[in-house]
Amino acid sequence: MSTTDLPPPETPLEDATAAAGKPQASSPLRSRPVSLSLEPHNVFLFLIGFRLLNGLTLQTFFQPDEYFQALEPAWQLAFGKEGGAWITWEWKSCLRSALHPTLFSLSYQVASAVAGLLKLDTHGSSELLLAAPKILPAVFAAVGDYYTWKFASYIYGVDSVPSATVLLLTIASPWQWFVSTRTFSNCLETTLTVVALYNWPWNWSLPLKETGRTKVKFGVKFDIQPLRTHDDVGQNGENTDEVTRLRRALLCAAVATILRPTNILVWVTLTYLTFIRGWISINPSWTECTVFVRETILCGSIILFFSTILDRIYYDTWVFPPVNFLHVNVVQSLATFYGINDWHYYFSQGYPLLLTTALPFTIMGLYRILGSKHLSIEASAAGRNSLRSLSILSLLVPAAFSNIAHKEVRFIYPLLPALHIITAFPLASFFEPSNLRSSSSRLSKKLLLLLLLIVNLSISYYTTQIHNSGIMHLTHYLRHEFETAYLPSLLPTNMTVGIFMPCHSTPWRSHIQYPPSSTHPGIRAWALTCEPPLNLNATGKSNYLDEADMFYADPSTWLRKNMSYKPPQRKDGTRTTGSAAGVFTPDYRSKLAVNINTATLDLEREERFWATGQGRRPWPDYLVFFAQLEPTLQSALRGSGYLECKRLFNSHWHDDWRRAGDVVVWCLDASRREKPPIPIEQGREAIHEPFFSTEERANRKILAIKD
Repeated sequence: MSTTDLPPPETPLEDATAAAGKPQASSPLRSRPVSLSLEPHNVFLFLIGFRLLNGLTLQTFFQPDEYFQALEPAWQLAFGKEGGAWITWEWKSCLRSALHPTLFSLSYQVASAVAGLLKLDTHGSSELLLAAPKILPAVFAAVGDYYTWKFASYIYGVDSVPSATVLLLTIASPWQWFVSTRTFSNCLETTLTVVALYNWPWNWSLPLKETGRTKVKFGVKFDIQPLRTHDDVGQNGENTDEVTRLRRALLCAAVATILRPTNILVWVTLTYLTFIRGWISINPSWTECTVFVRETILCGSIILFFSTILDRIYYDTWVFPPVNFLHVNVVQSLATFYGINDWHYYFSQGYPLLLTTALPFTIMGLYRILGSKHLSIEASAAGRNSLRSLSILSLLVPAAFSNIAHKEVRFIYPLLPALHIITAFPLASFFEPSNLRSSSSRLSKKLLLLLLLIVNLSISYYTTQIHNSGIMHLTHYLRHEFETAYLPSLLPTNMTVGIFMPCHSTPWRSHIQYPPSSTHPGIRAWALTCEPPLNLNATGKSNYLDEADMFYADPSTWLRKNMSYKPPQRKDGTRTTGSAAGVFTPDYRSKLAVNINTATLDLEREERFWATGQGRRPWPDYLVFFAQLEPTLQSALRGSGYLECKRLFNSHWHDDWRRAGDVVVWCLDASRREKPPIPIEQGREAIHEPFFSTEERANRKILAIKD
């Protein structure tokens, strides 16, 4: 869409009609007040409770960034490097602002202090640390919902049907229930964006009243008159509250941009639509122009200053993450390592996922707003202008993001409040009883509305309680195992876990918890990694395989090259007796030295791995993987002593074949097993698995499997 095709700002006639408090005569639709008045404080308290329930009942996994870009660095900030957090390459490369995890680190510190004050046991402290970071995003989500409703009330009128419809849309939205209370930076970005939109000076783009007082600056003739307020366009005298509202908008916009640098596109677009486009046809106000520029510089500088200081403290060096973020993800296109999508992704998949059953009404709203020169909606001129700007924004921003190869729905999540406001009027009009002449029509519309609500509730329940639930239940199971099988021991030892899954398939220290130390046992864990191809040329990037890729390309070879030679060691110190088949072969290097205690050597190797991550991985007490990998591991680890301890339902389907099936947990402790052992003789039936060549098999005599 070119700028010449953009709809013009509201005409003075529309402005005069709205200022007089009269609906346009040609308007077939009206924003009627609802019979029940909604008190703002009651709405806010309800939304707080609603989102707390939402956040505390989430039982499913969505995307790794929820944990590795928020909770893991927050855990390290709260408990130090000895806390065992998994810090990903983005933080090591200074791509992220420390602002977001700092908020959650405070919640961890408060929770830890409360646990100490209440003298909670280990289980109680663990549950409190698990719940603490869920409360903060729930409050953020409630604030976002509240300002979405307030913004709709500003546009459509207080206690109007469309404004109440916006509240219903945001409450019944499956996407909101699924995502809004998670710890993504996009969620906070969405809240900050809608708060800024509510406080944005929409009325400053309207035609000025003629005063005859003008001045020419930079070749443009400016009109000299006081600031206009949100509620009374053209009021005499500068209104301090108007400047305060502008500062709120700019501060929120600045923080959102620091969190997600791509958010600046929203504000560049709105600045053009609100000011520059209107100035082409009308004389701008010199006062409003200078105030806007002054406050933009002031608010931007304040946020930039505090953000820079915070990043300096976190990274221990002077960095500016937004520039690094844009350089790596946009200029170098390193984000494509994590997936490439079609150019139309945001329109063909993004909006349907964001809006679900509301999508037809959103399309209708966009068509009515952008397709008519005179918008037939009972609202103030500023409200109608804001609807036009929001509609243009909802098309331009995803169109711009479409030029970036890597796409995710949550990147356009900040547009959802605007989309709900656009959707509200056609949705309310469609189901408005006064528009239905016959009783059969009213009944059919009621049934349709009920069906839409049932569909939304079903999607919400399935995505937050069922799909990808096994991943989250796994972390609860591992904590429970440590609390019941390791901590009560007379001589407590570390519990070890190995995860054969695509990288970042599970939350880490924020949910596993119990970091080991020199004085207290804990949970040691390792997982497959997926470091991106940093500092490689195009050829190197195209041929690059991360560790998880190499594992799934040939699991047998990976196990042989990267896992310990010796069979797993049980808690009592014993290993599988006899000659184990598969990847367990004698470590011939240990025989080269004389009088070397092999047990000591093994222990040193294991400790070196846990300290540095280098060397062969030790076989853990618990192995975790998706069910699709089970046949391969049954063949590879026959005779190892591993047996199934737990099987957790995860999903009915998955778009990643590597994540198909249940979450399966194998362990070594017979008392923790839920299934009988697989006879070791079954190893002979799977000897065809290509872990070694025929010559290697003959040399190592792995055919001689004995009990």
